[in-house]
Amino acid sequence: MRFANKEKVYVASYKEVIIGFITFALILFVLYPKDLILQQILKEKSNYDLSVLYLKNMLRNDPKNEKLILTLAQKSIKSQNRDLALRLLELLKKSSHKEVQKKAYLLSYKLLKQNYFFLQNKKDKAGMQKLRKELATVFLTILNRHFYNDEDLKMLYKEAMFLKSEEVQYLLLTKMIQKNPDNIKQLKDALYLASKLKKYNEAFHYLDKLAKLDKKHMLKYNNTYFYLLTQVYNYKELENHLLTVAKNSKYWQDKVIEFYLAHKKYKKAAAYYMHLFYQTKDYHKRRDLWLKALITLQSGNLLKDAVQLGSKYEEYFIKSKEARVTLLKLYLSANDVQKAKELSAKILKVFK
Repeated sequence: MRFANKEKVYVASYKEVIIGFITFALILFVLYPKDLILQQILKEKSNYDLSVLYLKNMLRNDPKNEKLILTLAQKSIKSQNRDLALRLLELLKKSSHKEVQKKAYLLSYKLLKQNYFFLQNKKDKAGMQKLRKELATVFLTILNRHFYNDEDLKMLYKEAMFLKSEEVQYLLLTKMIQKNPDNIKQLKDALYLASKLKKYNEAFHYLDKLAKLDKKHMLKYNNTYFYLLTQVYNYKELENHLLTVAKNSKYWQDKVIEFYLAHKKYKKAAAYYMHLFYQTKDYHKRRDLWLKALITLQSGNLLKDAVQLGSKYEEYFIKSKEARVTLLKLYLSANDVQKAKELSAKILKVFK
């Protein structure tokens, strides 16, 4: 009978593995150039904790090596040691090399945002508010020192939206539009932000471009144009402007009426209806404009003026049922019983 050799299987402890790694690392440190070792560490995709440990040892011998510090920060992020990474990046922000500063600020922003979402999951509102301010400070530094490329503009714009910074959003949009001046979506966003930020001259510029590029939405752009006018001009300037542009435009004629009614200028609104009345010879159009003038005067409780205007064209519109009914109601609401009687008599005479 043959007996199998029984050998003990030895399993190294985690502590022994670490000691072994450090020993191996020290041998590497002695035998190989630092850059070669650094390249090997950067290639490491699994055991980030051991990489961090080794990099710390390397830094003890070369504490001012920015390449080492940056590598340790990157590996610390991978090993979820964000606090260490942030402390290291703070050192690199003071570097005399712009490229090092750039990487430090970009990584800091990424880390702070990770921390922000971590606090969001914990529903730590106070912590989130504090971190949002830190994020905004780092983000503005990235922009002010131009730590980005043109291809990063869209990403930065989204981050500005995340930070709810409309001034920065607008700044980035203007840069994006310089690169792509006919992008309708970006022009619309720029128009909205320029209006909100009260940059009205720039808003008119974007509106003019949109009107040329996107003619199918002209009505919407005309409404926006009217809104911008109300923000830029005082009452008298806007009135004069509207009366000028409305001379040959039904759209702007309606805006003149809207303008007067918005300012409760009922007599002026009625007078403008009559101005349009005199410009047309069509009987039905005249009737409608006259009726609108009457209703406008009534809306402003200007019953005396309404009665005067109504009686002036009583004979002209006597054959219109709508005109007769409106006039009778007007006279009665103004307590002008005599005019109501006289109109009733005329109606009976005409239709007997």
